Amino acid sequence: MLGREGEQPEAIVLSLSEIIEDARLNWVLQVGTKLDGGEEVLFLLPLAVWQERAAEPVKAWLPEHDASGVDRCLASAERRWRFAKSDLDEAGRYRMRMILLASRMGKSRRDVGETLGLSTGRVQQLNDDPPAELVAEVDRFIRDAMQIAAVLETRPSSRDEVPSRHGLGSDRVDEVLTDMLAVGMLVETPEGLKVTDIGQTVSAAGSKRSLSSRTARKAHSGNGQAANAHP
Repeated sequence: MLGREGEQPEAIVLSLSEIIEDARLNWVLQVGTKLDGGEEVLFLLPLAVWQERAAEPVKAWLPEHDASGVDRCLASAERRWRFAKSDLDEAGRYRMRMILLASRMGKSRRDVGETLGLSTGRVQQLNDDPPAELVAEVDRFIRDAMQIAAVLETRPSSRDEVPSRHGLGSDRVDEVLTDMLAVGMLVETPEGLKVTDIGQTVSAAGSKRSLSSRTARKAHSGNGQAANAHP
C-alpha cells in the first residue's frame, strides 16, 4: 500500500509477477498505471479502484501491510521515494507547461530566465525538445482562450454567463477561464470578465499563427497536386 505518513493509504502497488500468479488480478493490467524503474515491472492502482474489487479475495502480498521489520521499512522507504518522484515529475511538467505558455504569450527567453533565476541558455535547453503532449496541451489552451476572448471582447460577462462555443463544455470553459485569469489574459471588473491587453495580444498572435498554418497547408497541398499533374 502507498500513502503519505499519517494519512490513509492512497494506492496499491502490485508487481507483474503477482498479477500473473493470480488470474483474478488481470484487470489491473488494463486500469493500473505502469511504473518505470526498478528490476520488476510494477502497477499502481488507486485505493478506491482496488476497494471496488475488494469483495473478491485475491492472493496478493502487500509488504507495507503484510511484512514486518526491515521489509516493512523498505516498503515504507519505497513509498516515500515514489511519491516524492511523482511530485517532482508533476512539478517539472507544470514548469515546462508554464515556460511554453509564457513563450506563446510573447515572453522572451531572457524574460523567462530572469523570472525563474535561470540563464537564457538553460531556458533555451528547456524549450528545445518539450514533450509533444505538453505542446498539444498549450496549443489547445491558446485555441480555447481565443474563442472565449472573442466572446468577451464583444461584451464583458460574468463567469456564469460565458457561453460554450465550438464544442467547449461548461467544465472546460471554467477551466480555461481560471487559467486565463491566473496568467493575466482576463481581469474581473464590476461589469464582468474583461479581456486584458495581454489577452488581446495573445489572441491576435494565435490568429496569425492559425492563418499562417492554414496557408502553409494549402500551399503544400497545391504543390502536391501540381506534382501529380505533371509526372
